[in-house]
Amino acid sequence: MHLPPAEPSELESLAVEPLMTRDFETQPASVYTRLRAQWGPVAPVVLYGVPVWLVLGYREVREVLRDESVWKKNVQHWRWLREGRVPSDWPLLPGYQASFLLFQDDQRHKATRAAVEEALAPFQDPDAPQSWELTNAVSRHADELISFFADGSESGWVDLGAQFARALPLMAVNRLFGFPVEQGDDVFMDSWRAVDGGPDAAAAMGRLTAATTELAVYKRQHPGDDLTTRLLAIEPPLTVEQIGRELLAIIVILSDLVSHAITNSVLEVLAGESGTRAGLMAGPPEELVNRVHIASPPWVNLTARFPVADTDLGDFRLAAGDAVMPSIAAAHGDPMFATPGSQDASVSSRAHLAWGAGPHQCPGRGLADMIVTTAVGKLFQRCDFELGLPVDHLPWRSSTYVRGLKAFPVRYRMRTRRAPMPSAPGAAAAASLPEPEPAAHPAPAAEASASAQPERPRSALWRFLASLRRD
Repeated sequence: MHLPPAEPSELESLAVEPLMTRDFETQPASVYTRLRAQWGPVAPVVLYGVPVWLVLGYREVREVLRDESVWKKNVQHWRWLREGRVPSDWPLLPGYQASFLLFQDDQRHKATRAAVEEALAPFQDPDAPQSWELTNAVSRHADELISFFADGSESGWVDLGAQFARALPLMAVNRLFGFPVEQGDDVFMDSWRAVDGGPDAAAAMGRLTAATTELAVYKRQHPGDDLTTRLLAIEPPLTVEQIGRELLAIIVILSDLVSHAITNSVLEVLAGESGTRAGLMAGPPEELVNRVHIASPPWVNLTARFPVADTDLGDFRLAAGDAVMPSIAAAHGDPMFATPGSQDASVSSRAHLAWGAGPHQCPGRGLADMIVTTAVGKLFQRCDFELGLPVDHLPWRSSTYVRGLKAFPVRYRMRTRRAPMPSAPGAAAAASLPEPEPAAHPAPAAEASASAQPERPRSALWRFLASLRRD
């Protein structure tokens, strides 16, 4: 067994390769395999001109994620940044300098996380009315989007990313946050601009920050049964600026990951052999989504950690303050991590890292999985799909952190143009999605009739979705 060197390895002196290459964009698994064969469970790479350690091993990733006493998130621990060696225009730097839960440590992190978890709790508790009301809202929104892209047709073409998977999580977030109707769609559009990058991304991020902060101010005067109001009620209180930052993080991170989890799940079915496809469609959506979390997690690499002292990891001794990026996708490809279908799959399925692990595990993972499973269940309940492009021609995003499609063209054939009737309250539905009392919502099935689309495009979001429909 190779032992780490007694002195820290100088990361910048190693002969490393850039991570962000065409191979990484199209076949990241092969890049992780090659790096593991060359370096072991921890590999030096260059990320946009800056050297970082990429953690590939399942055991090593879990170690980094679980031990907050050694591995810090706050960028002030990054040695290269303190020494002025990170270019001011390094593309990932603005994200690391944001002041919200994702990049906090120690007591500040514990206090903020406790507040966010307490506020989110009723929306993730399947026995709470807030949870089933949100679940039913997501189900209705999914039906509405399906009926809208079909536009009364029995079959046709749809970009499932732009016309369904991106919109649905933001609709859920809009409901969760309690945005006023007239403001919500502007937030949808700006969140897409911020995530996609480009010349208007910075302005969109500024508008998003202002919108979430203004929402916190608004909810002080107009409280409701929503996440924003619950964050305002936490003791000790958070400032409206703090609440705005946490809401912004949820919009950008959760909505982006959920949208890719939806499309990755559909792709998992469509790209499989006929027997595999039939098996996946026969089981509950939760099983399919869990399989995708293992085989094709939307969050492939996590933001960096920084060791507070010289630390052994893999076959290296890392220097204090080095940038260390744990890779979920590489960890799931580690031979020691059981692959789907193996005799150890039940162990690995409970131990996947798709939503992180340890103190920084995604606090909204239950909510995220609810949206994904509801979306996937609705899609296959109402439609049959065929890929619009060969698998190797699908366009993948070039992203350090996220693995998802830029576009997902498919051909659909409607199984039914009418949205299914909701289950009776308290009934044991197959997807375990309880419905509210009938009086709470006006005739859901009637709303989703053969042409179950809004009477007119209601706003910027619906005008945008209408512009994407093919004749």
